Amino acid sequence: MTYVAIRDIVGGGDTAALAYRVGDLVHESAVEGDRAWLTLGVDVEPRPGAQLERPANTASQAAWVAYAVSKGGDPDEAAGLSRAALIKAYGSQ
Repeated sequence: MTYVAIRDIVGGGDTAALAYRVGDLVHESAVEGDRAWLTLGVDVEPRPGAQLERPANTASQAAWVAYAVSKGGDPDEAAGLSRAALIKAYGSQ
């Protein structure tokens, strides 16, 4: 599992039960792909030490920040960069 919840997340359905608590591991399928229902930087962040695949050039700035951090970038510095700057700095790695 590549991601960790950064807030309590309520699941769908009628029960309104918690799907994830802060710190719970979250499977990639909940964040990536056509069936994703969680948002990187809002609901989850990469698990420390996780190696992420290079995002598409059209991916969100948050996805690029996560990728930069997974490649050893400083989280605060990466968050302050534009998507274009992140692609320039980390796109060829």
